[in-house]
Amino acid sequence: MLAYYHYPFVQNEKIREYTESDLIKPETVEELFDYCQILEAYITKKGWTFLIDYYGYEKLYEINKKSGWIDGETIEEYISSVQYQIDISAEE
Repeated sequence: MLAYYHYPFVQNEKIREYTESDLIKPETVEELFDYCQILEAYITKKGWTFLIDYYGYEKLYEINKKSGWIDGETIEEYISSVQYQIDISAEE
C-alpha cells in the first residue's frame, strides 16, 4: 500500500488503498493531495518513494500547486516540506 483514504472512518470498513497503477495518473495524485490536505488520506514512506522516483520533485511540485496541499514558495521549500512528510509517515 502506497497511500490510503479513510474517510468517513467506520470501524472494520475497508479503506481505499492507492497502488502504483493508481498513482501513475497525475489527476489521481492531485486528488490524493487534496485528501491529504484535509487529513482524510495519508501517504506511506513507500508511497513517497514511489512518487518521487516516478515523477521527480518538479512534477510533484506542479501537481501540488494545483492541489494547494503543501505550502512552498519555491521548489526548495517544497522539497523540505516533503521530507518532513516522509519523516512523519508510516512505513505502510
